[in-house]
Amino acid sequence: MGAKLIRFVVAALLALIILVVGGAGLMLLAFNPNQYKAALISAVQERYHRTLALPGTLELHLFPPFTLHTGPMRLSEPGSSALFAQAGDMRLHLDFLALLRRRLVVDRIALDAPHVVVQRDANGQFNFHDLLPAPAGAPGGSTPGEAPSHMALVVRNLSISGGDVTLNDSRTGIDGRLTNLNLTVDGFGDAVPGPMRLSARAVFIKPSLNASIDLKGQLQATPQGSVQLHDFMLRCDGSMLGVTQLLSNVSGSVDYMPLPPASRHPGGSLSVRGLLIKAQGQNGHGQPLQFDASLPALSWAADHLETAALTAQALFGAAPTTVHMELHVPAASGPAEALRLAPVELDVQQAVHGRASALQARLAGALSINVPAMSAVLDAGSLQGSWRPAGARAKPVDFALQGHAAYALDARTSSFDVAGRVGASQLTLSGSSLKNAITMSATVDRLDIDARPGTEPGTAKAQAGKPPMAEPAAAAARSTDMDLLKDLDLDAQLEVGALRVKGMEWRHVQAHVRDDGQVLTVEPFSMQGYGGTLNGSAQLQLKDTRITLAQVARNVQIQPIVEALSGHDALQGVADASIDVTTRGLAPVNWLRELDGTVRLKLSNGAVKGFDLERSLHLAGSLPLGGLDRVMPASGELRTTFSAASARFDLAHGVATSHDIALQSPLLHVTGHGVVDLPARTLDMTLSPTLTGKLPGVAGARAAELQGLTVPVRVSGPFAQPVYAVLWSRAVAPRAENLLKQRAERALRKSLGPRDAEKLREQVQKGLRGLGR
Repeated sequence: MGAKLIRFVVAALLALIILVVGGAGLMLLAFNPNQYKAALISAVQERYHRTLALPGTLELHLFPPFTLHTGPMRLSEPGSSALFAQAGDMRLHLDFLALLRRRLVVDRIALDAPHVVVQRDANGQFNFHDLLPAPAGAPGGSTPGEAPSHMALVVRNLSISGGDVTLNDSRTGIDGRLTNLNLTVDGFGDAVPGPMRLSARAVFIKPSLNASIDLKGQLQATPQGSVQLHDFMLRCDGSMLGVTQLLSNVSGSVDYMPLPPASRHPGGSLSVRGLLIKAQGQNGHGQPLQFDASLPALSWAADHLETAALTAQALFGAAPTTVHMELHVPAASGPAEALRLAPVELDVQQAVHGRASALQARLAGALSINVPAMSAVLDAGSLQGSWRPAGARAKPVDFALQGHAAYALDARTSSFDVAGRVGASQLTLSGSSLKNAITMSATVDRLDIDARPGTEPGTAKAQAGKPPMAEPAAAAARSTDMDLLKDLDLDAQLEVGALRVKGMEWRHVQAHVRDDGQVLTVEPFSMQGYGGTLNGSAQLQLKDTRITLAQVARNVQIQPIVEALSGHDALQGVADASIDVTTRGLAPVNWLRELDGTVRLKLSNGAVKGFDLERSLHLAGSLPLGGLDRVMPASGELRTTFSAASARFDLAHGVATSHDIALQSPLLHVTGHGVVDLPARTLDMTLSPTLTGKLPGVAGARAAELQGLTVPVRVSGPFAQPVYAVLWSRAVAPRAENLLKQRAERALRKSLGPRDAEKLREQVQKGLRGLGR
């Protein structure tokens, strides 16, 4: 009886279970979710003003497991047809029994090929803010203390494959994309953390980033908004901020807990523990980089921030020229809006072994930061140190600067004001920036370019007369990286009280420099020196490195300028000049080769050194009949003085040609033409002096013979050792012929007498005709 009763009870229970489960199964099988698709689309439109598209068929599968397939889906931006999110398919694996307990337990959410566009405007509002649940007590949210009407949500597993996220943040300027995103997360809503892993390819325009990222750790997230990511490891492999072959690892633990709804402070609490950063890579020049940082602990709750001491180290460049940097930030505690860190110290050292070259510098100051506003101010900042350049006789450069600086990330603004000493120069530097636009002003009492680090005393003057370095050595040594100039938006005013460059001394140097990312312009540019002024402008086309130079000189003593640029004391006088030239390239070795344009020069009360045209005519007057050309080396003791001189040179690929050289002195009138090859540092010029006055020491018939005589003089050869030739063979034929006739007649009369000489006149004239041509 008892056993039969037990069998009946068991059978009845089994029947009941079969009835309940079977009945539920029949109801679910009979349920068609597509009947509610239109209502769901309408509800999304009415509540969120977004367009939800479900072009496929919704499918509900009972076994195994209880799964809802949405098929393709697309959700628009609010009030717009622009894409916010879409996916090829979404599958929800639900726990049916948990639904009966008013718990929505999703065993797994799987998204295939989702594409999400995340945007934030300048006010800091994201384009998905309307999809987030309203805070308790806020309009649309639950009343404090009131039990939520929705069911508890637990997501045990989230899986995303082949995802794509586009991010555009107008507030910070971040602009980029995550592609091939794969994500697996376990333990949403559970009491213990579960494993998570994320991998993607990050391609960002700003900040510059092109790298593969991989994140793994233990994640716990709850519907109330708390997030714990413990023992995470973030790996980045690629390029970032100009660093190539980057390999970085960031590890630690992060906890975030939202504050209770009744709290008067927004946000929540954040804590970071055991944060370690290690990175290595190469800079744009292929030099190795290393970076390590450690932050043991940081906590931020409400408006209070507490941080342990931060240490960081960095190495730049390969041995033996490695630069070592160390950053020390002390522990601090205080309001997050005004946290003061003092003293913050940054030490920089470089030692070049075997070449007596070294750098030591320390930047120190009090740093005040506003964490919510993402801004910082460096007060009482000081930068002190010494730079000892390479070279046995090179002098070390000491520097000591003081000032302050400020930066705000959200507003993308900065300001700075610095004053102090660098070597023998006193300088002040101030300015500000707004986004990418920089405005600044710099004043220097004296600037010695010849004494720049790495230049030994006398080097500039010694190098002045030497030819440019051969390619590719010069280009590698002097070429400038254009990327920095292309990224600039600069407006700067520069003033230098005294400037020394290539041995030249200039005063009151002023320049207005502008860089709009396409053209670097220096206009106006002016300076004073050597009794006159120099004014003009310059432009550098950043795209094709085309350089345009326009300069005008007035009343300038030209001798020290020519000597400084060429290395030779070849010309004296007071000059008025205009220069309109163009060239191309970044290496100085290319500038002369590509030089085109026009140079006009007027000189007064000067001299050309190396030869004496008056002496040449004096020698011509004493030549015997049929005298030959005479070649002589230039001598520093000889000179041709003039009261006025002028010339125009047309340049093509560094070769200057002139057809209107003119020179005037009390005794001479000189015309000429010629070529000056600047890259080859050679010249070939023909001057045609005509005697218009009386040579000293020459009188009587001889003086009359030389009047109006033109004897060309050719100056040729390298700048360093030119030679000049008196071209008697090319003297002006009629004048030379008459001169020879007169000499022959005087000689015949003296030796033969008047009668015999008269008889031979015709024969002499015939014999001399054409002589000298």
